[in-house]
Amino acid sequence: MTITLTTDTNTPKSIRESPLLLETTTEFDPSIAGCAIVDGLIYLKNRFAWSGTKIANILHLPPNTVNTWLKNGNIPIHSSILHPDTQIIIHLLAIHRSLEAMFDNPLHQQAWLSTKHPELNAIPEKLMGKSIDGLIFIRQYLDYVRGRGA
Repeated sequence: MTITLTTDTNTPKSIRESPLLLETTTEFDPSIAGCAIVDGLIYLKNRFAWSGTKIANILHLPPNTVNTWLKNGNIPIHSSILHPDTQIIIHLLAIHRSLEAMFDNPLHQQAWLSTKHPELNAIPEKLMGKSIDGLIFIRQYLDYVRGRGA
């Protein structure tokens, strides 16, 4: 039996040589970023069956603002230096990303958020709702837990 190995000379040797990267622009587009962030919020809203007002409360933003963003499908972003409100949304989306990585079932994700954890001595959702620092703390905690293989 003879095995013949062929090599494709067109295959990039590194990811930097990938045709996909060569064809795309690295220039920041605020309108694309604003739509992408709202898409993430809409996914989170639907996944957890949260209202826009509940999301606004967790983000410590006015409900009218968040509901307008959700309705319009865009967050106004003006430069690559993100406003603190937008940064907080990214923290919330990162929390959701971590929960998605840990649990396939959204009910388990919701249970994690609404259950008191002895190591935190708190219910994550309540801690996130108390302050922006609480939201960031939960994100950091999940990043830590995921980093050690949980």
